[in-house]
Amino acid sequence: MECNVGIVEQKVRVLAGMTLLGVGAYYNSKPVAAVGLIPILTGMLRWCPINAAVGYNGCDTHGN
Repeated sequence: MECNVGIVEQKVRVLAGMTLLGVGAYYNSKPVAAVGLIPILTGMLRWCPINAAVGYNGCDTHGN
């Protein structure tokens, strides 16, 4: 898998995912917590299937 999620986008995704995970845990909502895992995983892997499907690449080609 080629990187298609940039560094800033990675940090935003992981932060948003952790926020959703925390909200889901606080309100005991498993669906919200499960949705929070998606941006965490795509941020950690730096690859997003939706970005790949639409042809978007947020990585700079020189540093990655």
